[in-house]
Amino acid sequence: MHRLKRVFSSGLEEIKEKLGEHVTLSQESLRILQEVASSRGHDKPHVDEAVRKITALEREGDEIVRELVDRVAQGAVVPTVTNVTLVLLDNVDNILDMIYFAMKEVKRGYHLWKNDAIFSIVSTELKEMLDLVKSMLEYLHNMLRTSDAEELRRHARIISSLEEEIDEIKEAILDKIYNLELNAVEFNHVVSLIYTADKIADNVQDAAYHLATVITSV
Repeated sequence: MHRLKRVFSSGLEEIKEKLGEHVTLSQESLRILQEVASSRGHDKPHVDEAVRKITALEREGDEIVRELVDRVAQGAVVPTVTNVTLVLLDNVDNILDMIYFAMKEVKRGYHLWKNDAIFSIVSTELKEMLDLVKSMLEYLHNMLRTSDAEELRRHARIISSLEEEIDEIKEAILDKIYNLELNAVEFNHVVSLIYTADKIADNVQDAAYHLATVITSV
């Protein structure tokens, strides 16, 4: 039994290491997104290059997830947490996918930021949401470096608290947007960015929950 437990623990450690690599890709993608969103003065080639970089990172992340799904299917974790581990992989993959989606939306609507009302939201409330996501990813990365149950729970609680802050910002922004005189394209652009940032946070929170479940079950 102890030998079997060591086998599964070894498999889990390898999965955690690869997930750490994936989270690093998300952190780099988020950094690129934040850099573009920090100014409305970038030229088109700069924005296009940012999209290309994040696209490459997203594809690299897909390869990691495909490899990990194969590992799980081959018995890298105990059968009782196989399904939770697969959900965890999906959560982590969604984080990077949503950052990629946000960058694509920024590219599509970047010209709309000439509107002071839109850029005010991007440079204040959206920036605050992305800053909180950055902190959430740092705590998730910390969770992947430990097996201590109490530390895992503490980081997960902090991540949950940060996600609640993002929810509050999202609701406040939506109230604000409905009082602005925006056309349909401007409205949809801002709402899409806000909801995407919220979805990134949701997936980080879910990943933290499922990660804690998997690690403490082995």
